[in-house]
Amino acid sequence: MALLGSMMLAFMACDPTELPEPTDGDPVFRLEGNLDSAAFELAAGVDNYFMFTELSPTNDGNLQSLSRLEELDCSTDCAPGWQFEFSGSIAALDSLLGIGQVPFIQPGTFITDTTYTLNLTANSIHSGGAPVLSHQWAFYDGSTAVTSTVEKEIPGPGAYEVELTTLTEGDCQSYTRKSFSFNTVQQGCEVSFTIDTTILFDSLIVATYDQGGGAEQLIWQDSIIGQPGATFSFFPPQGAGQFTLCLEGFFQGGCNAASCQTILFEQAAVCRNRIDGGIETTINTVVVPGPSSGVVIRYQDEQGNLYSTATGSQASAFNFTIESAEPYENNSLGQPTLQLGIRFQCQLYDEAGAPWKTAEGTGTIAVAIPD
Repeated sequence: MALLGSMMLAFMACDPTELPEPTDGDPVFRLEGNLDSAAFELAAGVDNYFMFTELSPTNDGNLQSLSRLEELDCSTDCAPGWQFEFSGSIAALDSLLGIGQVPFIQPGTFITDTTYTLNLTANSIHSGGAPVLSHQWAFYDGSTAVTSTVEKEIPGPGAYEVELTTLTEGDCQSYTRKSFSFNTVQQGCEVSFTIDTTILFDSLIVATYDQGGGAEQLIWQDSIIGQPGATFSFFPPQGAGQFTLCLEGFFQGGCNAASCQTILFEQAAVCRNRIDGGIETTINTVVVPGPSSGVVIRYQDEQGNLYSTATGSQASAFNFTIESAEPYENNSLGQPTLQLGIRFQCQLYDEAGAPWKTAEGTGTIAVAIPD
């Protein structure tokens, strides 16, 4: 209830101020240090500088203790001033405003991660229209799948071999082995061929390699070397009711692929399959939020430009340290305050987030605290 009453006074008051007169010529609150190589020194009660303190609620339900060493009653062409904003829950403020280091509140960290996925579809064809009974996938890592489409996440850029075996009604089986690779440009290798079904009754197989793969070498039936673009003719064993014809292709970079088709002579039918799809990339951006409680340092120059620690990240070498903390008198809002001895090093950024100057300083400031 006392804190709520203090909040009500905050909305009614005009100038919440701390006006300590110098004691024996020594101001109670002061700040000195360097902006890059330029020295500064400010003191409350001297040259119309005052120490303002205020504790108020924030939109997220926490509290904000704002401490300002600025020129009194100035709206334009003001002398340079400093602000120290401490934010957090009541419990967090009790912990923050003690002796020790206080974290800087700063923007979240953006982490970009790329996911690589094999998105593949089995394209199965039976020249007689027989339906597909099963699909069997075999992947580079020993895993398998039996659906017509598969989605498999892969570790990253590299080469990945996939095998697909399809069975149709009538025991017609086809096989394709295809390699997918991804570095900076997606590539892959595959071979495919077409069988002339109009002459199968003569027990002669005529197959034509489908151009487009760019194979350096083609091998039919494990041993017969063929030339890209050439027609291959083959007589199967006499009396065979079905026969499987296979083609393997070798490509630049060590990539190789294979394709097998089964021929049913009694039906003059052929079954074949094809692996459609490839590697897809998805870029995921994750924001890791910065500390939810801590300190923000702000500096305002003579032109009214505001610079802050909160619009950029702070290097690990930068820090804000409270070296002493002692009770002080209530401010003009009736809120209790602490007198803090501080030391800090930080990077200041402009309002667009561009680095401005580094700052270091020591001094004594006042902060308002919960009842």
